[in-house]
Amino acid sequence: MYEPKFMPQLEEIISPFSHLRFYIVHNNKYKRVDDADSDPLHIHNYLEIFLNISSDVSFLVNNNLYPVPFGDAVISCAGDIHMGVFNKSAVQEHICIWIDADFDSPIFSFLRKKDFCPLFSFDQPTKKRVQELAFSLLKVCEKEDSQLEKMSYLLQILAVFEKKTPHHTTQADIPEALQKILDDIHENFSEIGSVKDVLESHFVSSATLTRWFRKHLHTSPREYIESVRLSNAAVLLSKGCSVTEACVCSGFSDCSHFILLFKKKFGETPLKYKKKVSINRHLQE
Repeated sequence: MYEPKFMPQLEEIISPFSHLRFYIVHNNKYKRVDDADSDPLHIHNYLEIFLNISSDVSFLVNNNLYPVPFGDAVISCAGDIHMGVFNKSAVQEHICIWIDADFDSPIFSFLRKKDFCPLFSFDQPTKKRVQELAFSLLKVCEKEDSQLEKMSYLLQILAVFEKKTPHHTTQADIPEALQKILDDIHENFSEIGSVKDVLESHFVSSATLTRWFRKHLHTSPREYIESVRLSNAAVLLSKGCSVTEACVCSGFSDCSHFILLFKKKFGETPLKYKKKVSINRHLQE
């Protein structure tokens, strides 16, 4: 039997990809700013990479709206409230990648850095590299027997983000008062009973607040507050809290109404959502 003279020192790589799922889509079509089919305010359990190809677009992640120049990208994590905000009617081209995996893995440690910011600004060579990788991934996804190629391109894309320091900035033309309101909602959503509480706390009229939200976020104050509460409820459910606990701790006073809102936003009841998260976590373990 052959015995090597020098035994190699093998480096262990912890991979979370035995149960990884992902989906990639390329959008390239004319969009109106007021289009009813524009990206709605939404929440899900996936990591989402939004890569801007040639759009005048901003991207909302929780309480911050980021301008996304051509070739740059935004990452929203599981449970983040997020939405693409298209700033003018034009042909909008971008690529989105959704990933479901074990985000506690060391491979995703860059998402857990204290100074993590969703916006990633790249130099010109890196912009070209990321787009090449993304379009290569799109192409290989058309094949049914290319799992290794798919994983290779996906890992290369993640490696680019891991090496790049996020760019810390928010959109400059958001009214300072609106930014304070967004911060307040995220910090005190469970104590905010209604939009009226926001109006009284920040000394702003209903018409002004509605205009700010419509202009800069393409949503309403009520829907935004509900989304923040539902996002928190989803986190609590994923941690094992009961439906009632998630409801009350997220600022909802009516459990039946909470269940209806949750199902509308996530496509399933809070209880089914909790069970599904629990099963997925068990599979990843």
